[in-house]
Amino acid sequence: MIPGPSIQVCEGDKVVIDVENHMEGMEVTIHWHGIWQRGSQYYDGVPFVTQCPIQQGNTFRYQWIAGNAGTHFWHSHTGLQKMDGLYGSIVVRQAPSRDPNSNLYDFDLTTHVMVISDWMHEDAAERFPGRLAVNTGQDPESLLINGKGQFRDPNTGFMTNTPLEVFTITPGRRYRFRMINSFASVCPAQLTIEGHDLTVIATDGEPVHPVQVNTIISFSGERYDYVINADRQAGAYWIQLRGLGECGIRRAQQLAILRYARGPYQPATAAPTYDFGLPQGVVLNPLDARCNDQRTDAVCVNQLKNARQIDSGILQERPDVKIFLPFRFHIYTPEDLFQPNTYNRFLVAPNGDHLISLIDEISYMAPPAPLISQYDDINPEQFCNGDNRPPNCGQNCMCTHKIDIPLNAVVEVVLVDEVQQPNLSHPFHLHGQTFNVIGIGRSPDRSVKKINLKHALDLDRQGLLHRQFNLPPGKDTIAVPNNGYVVL
Repeated sequence: MIPGPSIQVCEGDKVVIDVENHMEGMEVTIHWHGIWQRGSQYYDGVPFVTQCPIQQGNTFRYQWIAGNAGTHFWHSHTGLQKMDGLYGSIVVRQAPSRDPNSNLYDFDLTTHVMVISDWMHEDAAERFPGRLAVNTGQDPESLLINGKGQFRDPNTGFMTNTPLEVFTITPGRRYRFRMINSFASVCPAQLTIEGHDLTVIATDGEPVHPVQVNTIISFSGERYDYVINADRQAGAYWIQLRGLGECGIRRAQQLAILRYARGPYQPATAAPTYDFGLPQGVVLNPLDARCNDQRTDAVCVNQLKNARQIDSGILQERPDVKIFLPFRFHIYTPEDLFQPNTYNRFLVAPNGDHLISLIDEISYMAPPAPLISQYDDINPEQFCNGDNRPPNCGQNCMCTHKIDIPLNAVVEVVLVDEVQQPNLSHPFHLHGQTFNVIGIGRSPDRSVKKINLKHALDLDRQGLLHRQFNLPPGKDTIAVPNNGYVVL
């Protein structure tokens, strides 16, 4: 069953889930992506941070209060299980009087939850760390909408005879759709619905002032709620989902159908293809990161406006703590990687490079025991951060990356992309709570071809890292644009 069972509850409900692990020789944890874990931090589902993994044959009880309404989802936080289909939706509904956008829609149906995901034609473990020949890289062959879809081989033209997902609406009504991006790859996902505007009213469970667009680009972990007005001629209309970035290599896409009740079952128009798709129109979350300009063709995430008032104590131009986190890839040489008696982690990129991801020059390594329950069992030398790297750390420094902050501090985080690989933007997710997005962009200095930490610090000192504090949107997942930055 893909996706897995949907959890749909009311705001304030206590949710209790027993997870039984019947996977032979494998462990598992489940993360409740987007759920505030206030007082239930042991149930966030991160192995060796909030709990020990659930071993085969064991059961672990998760319990938390559905304290924040909105569109969320659950997924495995162990190994590559999410990519193989271990995920499902969570919807926490609230009384209409508590939803600032409830006047914009007539129906919020369980059948209008849209889980989009990427799909490989073999177990993910077959593609990691990666091959040097035959099916190289980690880009998926196809995409799915609520676990359904057809696959057309871009080389042979062969297409599977499998059903598409169908979403039914009634003429004259307005419907709230809840889209969940459950991708496991880094590909952006582009969603367009033929002949219909999408009025975006929430992202990551947080309401925003309504914005009308034609296309939504989302990244792994993001959620967008939008309203469709069934005001077109009764019929059937294409829904097109295109994988961008690395997913464009295989022309990965998927279709679904938006059908008016008592209308025809099949669209009258030809099915859109990857290269000749539906018109994009106005795009939410564009990849070009021109997010500090007034424009009519796109809306950036930082240009959305929060539909709720924000505690003025949080939106400080001078935060208590400011943290810069640059991230990049370290590329190994074969001589460094394959030394006898060394066991360096690596990923084989599509071009054959062997690399490892670094945040502030550190590759995260899980501790031997859960941090929040058995902190004293962990050797202090296990921890490090950018200001405190172990003396024996090389270019692929591995440790438990921990940054200490004071209780009740207002913290600003600046994520800086030093990867700078074309068409590659990286999503980041904050567990257990939300943040406010106050800046997205690239360097205003056109002579700078590649941004780095030093340049970002210089821009900050000069007041050139653009920030806006007027009702910044709340989110828990954000993509850092290629060769750009995000300020949270």
